[in-house]
Amino acid sequence: MDYVYVTKENIEQEHICCAISSNSDVQVRSKKDWLCDRFDDGLVFIKSSVRGKCFIEYIPAKNAWIPIDAKNYMYIDCLWVSGSLKGHGYSSQLLNTCIEDSKKKGMDGICILSSKTHLIKQDIDIINVK
Repeated sequence: MDYVYVTKENIEQEHICCAISSNSDVQVRSKKDWLCDRFDDGLVFIKSSVRGKCFIEYIPAKNAWIPIDAKNYMYIDCLWVSGSLKGHGYSSQLLNTCIEDSKKKGMDGICILSSKTHLIKQDIDIINVK
């Protein structure tokens, strides 16, 4: 699988994996504007080159938009692989890319807010990269 790093320079040409496919839709426009603002905070958005839901979004935890105390950690906002893209190891590839990038940036680890059952129990999962 080939991946695309979405940046300010190419975001207008890229599908951002939302359920809505039209760039002119207000929700897509809003998400793209929001992403552009977050790139300056260190947000990384990597998606499959194939259209579908296969992507990861992560940012230094100090710049995350949730209340989290994880100094020198990367925070994964979203890791999503669905549909026909499931079961091919793409989520592992994306997670490993995040781990390697976090190491290069001198981070101590990665954290993600997860839930076994939505809205019932949430946990912070931590991956140490050093």
